[in-house]
Amino acid sequence: MSQPIQDVLKRINFFVIGAAKCGTTTLYARLNSHPEVFLSPLKEPNYHSRADIDPSRFSRAFQANTKLDIADYLKQSDPLPTRQVGFVREVSDYSRLFSGANDGHRVIGECSTSYLWSSSAPKALKEAHPAAKIVVCLRDPVERIFSHYLMARKYGFVKGSVVDAVRADLNHPDPSWGRSELFVELSLYEAQINRWRRLFPGDQLRVLELGALRNEKTWHDLQVWLGLTPLDLMLGEEGGDANVAGLSRYEGLNRALTSSGLKQLLARLVPLEMKQRVLKWYYHSEAIPALTGEERTELQTILEEVISARQA
Repeated sequence: MSQPIQDVLKRINFFVIGAAKCGTTTLYARLNSHPEVFLSPLKEPNYHSRADIDPSRFSRAFQANTKLDIADYLKQSDPLPTRQVGFVREVSDYSRLFSGANDGHRVIGECSTSYLWSSSAPKALKEAHPAAKIVVCLRDPVERIFSHYLMARKYGFVKGSVVDAVRADLNHPDPSWGRSELFVELSLYEAQINRWRRLFPGDQLRVLELGALRNEKTWHDLQVWLGLTPLDLMLGEEGGDANVAGLSRYEGLNRALTSSGLKQLLARLVPLEMKQRVLKWYYHSEAIPALTGEERTELQTILEEVISARQA
């Protein structure tokens, strides 16, 4: 017999809230390997940011790379397979994501990078889980933008240099989650973290730098803070990251397939076994461009201009 929804929800006590491209996938993978931890198999359900995010208004390109209908996913029996992102709207669907948790799990939670950006998520999450512990992963804001740009370029959302892509995004007529990239917006950490600190003060919120995730002591201290039995969570990777950059072999074609919506159609037609082989060939991690000194300077200037304009 399934547990009542409220009984499931009241056990949720942990959230990784962002920022995007700052190591949340590594944090998710390693913590979820701990036998006392249960993290939602849908890594980013984005449930508590639903007031700020409207999937019906997502761009065609975003929809082409994200399966928005999760009904079939939630109908599967436990354990649900791991899936990167979804946009859960209903409390019953959100509860379903945690039905696999048992009494041996001390930490139960999820990792949605939209929460740090969302203006509504702090209040929504505080009302639902007032005693929850919150982790924020950060990195150098310019490096976060560049990593985000590489991901957007991989999936056919942008073209040109990182500076060209960022300036185009700043001029987007409708900047919002799922319609624009929010390259600069997602790197404005201070105001975002302050929203959370007002509601989750003191030791309820912890900030981790990306570089710290390569340090064994970070993982030990994090487990102690969460009340877990400390284990080696480096997974034999010598501190390597779980989510690495890649690019399409045919970027022009990739953008065309994405913007037209044909990529989503093709994904439905290709058998799953073949799809994995095609994707492994279609995306590569060879000769990934590096951020140049000139690009860093230009991006830093753009960030400073946006911050100054908001403070004026």
